Amino acid sequence: MRNYRYLFSSFFIAMLLILACDPDDDSSDETNHTITVDDTKIDRKVLIIGIDGFRSDVMNLTSTPFINDLIQNKNTYSNINHIAEGITYSGPNWSSILTGVHMDKHNVLNNDFDNDNYSEYPSFFHYISSADSSKKTASIVNWIPINTYLMSDYADYAPLNYINDSEVLEHTKNLLLNDNPINTDVIFIHFDELDATGHAHGFSGDVQEYVDKANQLDSYTSELYEIIQNKRLNGEDWLLMVVSDHGGEGTSHGDANNPNINRTIFISEHPSVEFQAGCCYFSSQADIGPTVLNFLGITSTKFDESTDGYSIILN
Repeated sequence: MRNYRYLFSSFFIAMLLILACDPDDDSSDETNHTITVDDTKIDRKVLIIGIDGFRSDVMNLTSTPFINDLIQNKNTYSNINHIAEGITYSGPNWSSILTGVHMDKHNVLNNDFDNDNYSEYPSFFHYISSADSSKKTASIVNWIPINTYLMSDYADYAPLNYINDSEVLEHTKNLLLNDNPINTDVIFIHFDELDATGHAHGFSGDVQEYVDKANQLDSYTSELYEIIQNKRLNGEDWLLMVVSDHGGEGTSHGDANNPNINRTIFISEHPSVEFQAGCCYFSSQADIGPTVLNFLGITSTKFDESTDGYSIILN
């Protein structure tokens, strides 16, 4: 009889242990993830300039002169065939740029941000603050859904009021020059008016309105670059990135099989880091996050396990 009681007691205890284990509880999995920081890199800073709806073949010697000069005469990784997501709307592409995963993971398949999976695949800003809470981040955007649905949860400063592209520029200059409202280390900004001009008049180098707007944003980029250069002269170590979400054809960008739509620009500039060769490595939207974290010396096992991208920095 004692043996039966012993067996029953053992069985009962085992069942309690099994029931106590929630198969959906990933807390132990979270505990096993680690973040490490390279102290020689963590003080670096990053400016990411997002230009919505940039058709890359518009770049030539008579338009976007600053960006052309940047590619030709500075130490850069540059790709004018940067690969957009399989759905060429803004929502999926900015989500991939800012999370480091493709749309099958972050699950943003339209501009409504329905059923996003940011809880599992957050913005890479999350890993920056987790690595060093003293590093301050900002997201300044014309297209408010970027901040409303994604960046307001992860950036220290992510205003939700509508501003136009010139105001995005002025807000960014205020951050860089005056530390207003915060002293920021990593900044993402988004210009939207090139995309709006494409929808209104056409995404083409033959459309003067589109070329004029591209040149205006080129001059904005030049202004910000000069500020970064002056900061470099004062000892700050900045990485500059310019990236777009998609190109366009006619007045739309819905045909994901059209190379004028599914290819766009990605440029990364720094005086001394070694980049992948632009001739031989074709970047995707998921590469921006890994590149930023690599530059900052941040390694997250969780991010590394989930990202679909690769850093374009070799050292």
